[in-house]
Amino acid sequence: MDERWFSVIFFGSFAGAATFLGMYLILARAAWSRRNSASLVSYSAGVLLGVGILHVLPEAQELSSQTPAFFLLSFVLFYFLEHHLFFHAGHEELHHAGLEVAAGHDACCANPHPLGVIAFAGMTLHSLIDGMVIGAGFEVGSQTGLVSALAVIAHEVPEGIAMLSILLHYGYARRTAIIFTSTVALATPVGAVVTYSLVHHLAPGILGALMAFAAGSFVYIAASDLIPESHRARGLKGSLALCGGILTAAIAGWVAHFGHA
Repeated sequence: MDERWFSVIFFGSFAGAATFLGMYLILARAAWSRRNSASLVSYSAGVLLGVGILHVLPEAQELSSQTPAFFLLSFVLFYFLEHHLFFHAGHEELHHAGLEVAAGHDACCANPHPLGVIAFAGMTLHSLIDGMVIGAGFEVGSQTGLVSALAVIAHEVPEGIAMLSILLHYGYARRTAIIFTSTVALATPVGAVVTYSLVHHLAPGILGALMAFAAGSFVYIAASDLIPESHRARGLKGSLALCGGILTAAIAGWVAHFGHA
């Protein structure tokens, strides 16, 4: 097993573990999660923006002249997926309802609502795409793979919080919600391994298109879901968390560049 294969497996698994951590925070630390969720979301938004714009998009531009078109296509596609499938978690009322159920309060629905399954299917698709981003990133290069993995990992904790919150909000039993959220978590390493095993012989233009698609998804998630939710963190704390996320992305790219120079 070469170094990149190890990196794909390691960071894919790390991303999946981050989703499990988000689920754990809901189940075991609901009060702490409620207090700090907005700052965590702000930080994640900053990382996604920083990685997408500072690292992934320029790398894609070097590989494909069609990068702007694929970036825009990704942004629009994620809009339609979210608008019609309702699978992202930037909905404050669902987030807090899920926290209340996890803390032991009554569920808001007597029977599970079908929208929970739709949310689960959409979030699983999103996790597979996250894994594809990691796998394709390491095929482009170790530096690109590292910063791409960082962007994915940064929003996996909120994703775990979101998925469990939505399922509990829609009346699913804790056991079922845990199984569904675990499936979402495992989809990321599976997507990373499968993608990396298939992209070895892809042309640079196709790899560039994949990276542009990834950059579009990062920017969309940050702008459409995370930043609106982060506005709940009023004052300097939320702003510093956002800037801290961007700074983390910039430093990670700098370290990766000189580490592989």
